[in-house]
Amino acid sequence: MNAYDRETLVVGILVALAIAGVVSYFASASPDGLEKTQEELGAAEPVHKAVEGPPSVFEEYHLAWLGEGFWGNAVAGVAGSLLVLGLVLAAGHLLRRRGRRAVT
Repeated sequence: MNAYDRETLVVGILVALAIAGVVSYFASASPDGLEKTQEELGAAEPVHKAVEGPPSVFEEYHLAWLGEGFWGNAVAGVAGSLLVLGLVLAAGHLLRRRGRRAVT
């Protein structure tokens, strides 16, 4: 990877993190399409008792320890983006390594 590609990658990651940090606050203010449709159809409340799952770190698009304000949403957006970036980079690394073994 040459220097130009690295600079482009770093700038892209920084822009994505800035967008995730700022836009996540505004995006979570309204219900998403599925929630809105459920509310319109009167199906927002489940008929059966819901099964409790394990606690989530990113419950309702914010970090509980930072509250429901801007910073809770911003940090959750950035952390979620970094988590996905890490998973994609790890998968790419594993696939590239596996591809090299198949060639040799």
